[in-house]
Amino acid sequence: MKPIKTVTPTGCIGNRGINREAFIRVLDEERPDVVAADAGSLDCGPWYLGAGKAHSPLKNITWDLDLLLTECVPRKIPVIIGSAGGSGANAHVQLTVDLIHEIAKKRGLNFRLAVIRSEVNKSYLAQRASAERITGIDGLEPLTPTDVESCSTIVGMMGVEPLMKALNAGAEVIIAGRAADNAVIGSFAVWRGADKGLALHMGDIMECGDTALIETQKLLRGLGPNRIPIIGTIGEGYFQLKAGHPSLACTPQSAAAHSLYERSSMYSSAQPGGVLDTSGALYEQVDPVTTRVTGTKFISTNPYTVLLEGARRVGYRSVTILGVRSPRMIEQIDQILEQLRESVIALFKDEGKIKIHFHVYGKNAVLGGHEFSNNVSHELGVVADVVADTQALAHQVADDIWLRLSFWRYEGRQTTAGNCAVLFSPNVIDGGETFDLKIYHQLPVDDPCALFPVEILNV
Repeated sequence: MKPIKTVTPTGCIGNRGINREAFIRVLDEERPDVVAADAGSLDCGPWYLGAGKAHSPLKNITWDLDLLLTECVPRKIPVIIGSAGGSGANAHVQLTVDLIHEIAKKRGLNFRLAVIRSEVNKSYLAQRASAERITGIDGLEPLTPTDVESCSTIVGMMGVEPLMKALNAGAEVIIAGRAADNAVIGSFAVWRGADKGLALHMGDIMECGDTALIETQKLLRGLGPNRIPIIGTIGEGYFQLKAGHPSLACTPQSAAAHSLYERSSMYSSAQPGGVLDTSGALYEQVDPVTTRVTGTKFISTNPYTVLLEGARRVGYRSVTILGVRSPRMIEQIDQILEQLRESVIALFKDEGKIKIHFHVYGKNAVLGGHEFSNNVSHELGVVADVVADTQALAHQVADDIWLRLSFWRYEGRQTTAGNCAVLFSPNVIDGGETFDLKIYHQLPVDDPCALFPVEILNV
């Protein structure tokens, strides 16, 4: 098999930008067969999925897309982008497609565009949920029709098959909805006949771009914060990874470390349609900047399953941010906040459903009950997060919280007012609709492409 070369210019389209000079040099010197990149994640939370909003600045997304299209299309290098627009729902995909049309018109580009959508029809899914057991992940109960109806947006995570279908249709640029990161990067190689296990493992390491690389010089002077491309070459029984800039290198340690990224095990991981088995993977330094990987296998499973992600609107959010400096108040902060919560809920309980969560920065806001240190700062930041049935109710509750906490009586209190510093005026910030992740389930399918229609456009 002739080696197949893939370039991933950034870990996420719209995230910190692509280093233009390094990218163009890689295209000219490496002459890749394909440029492939992820454009989204669930990492930023379910709000972006439910609200249909991008989680990167629009200017950044546009800049990255412009660079990819203007440099790759004239060179006849295919471009594959997955989880387009952030969460890969129809709104995110359409945003990306609209930007591509604008860029193509501005730059005078012509190409064959494949658009692959990944939203799942709710009526179809509700019928499936009523007729069979659809298993949840991370302790979630099996999916019910009520769960489906409660969600505003549901997407399925595609594997390599819909992307290969688009390539078979002659696509030169592919914009896909929600997709497995490694499938986006490994799909072209699999389409050209590469081993699926090796291609997906290569995609696993490349999907965050230069995160899988290490600095070989003390400082990347002149590069700024922009992302540096990573180059993957796959051949018979192996793949190799190297950096797209001489200041960086891929080492066995950096490659293996990224195999553990977002994984409970670095030896196997669930994929659309199977399991990626890296227990036998070997990492070898073949030159100062390049690592070769062998021994990875893909184990197909029956039935083929697609991961579903569904966002449910749970209300409206308001937030108030307070600072606590009194040592005596800091000592009693947990007790004070619990008493405050009970007091506020008792006052507003007849107005509608209310949830109050306090994030105490400087104490345990990040790790919560998993915190391993008992050290407490000399000052605390208290974020009161209120979710209620309506925005008006959430705002009222948050307003009441900052007032009560500012005047709260506690043991040893010497101040008559001003327990807290209030960060902003107005003191309450309304966050609008808020969502949780209600669906995180594995859906068995007979056809890996059935949920993911491919549309071909001449741009």
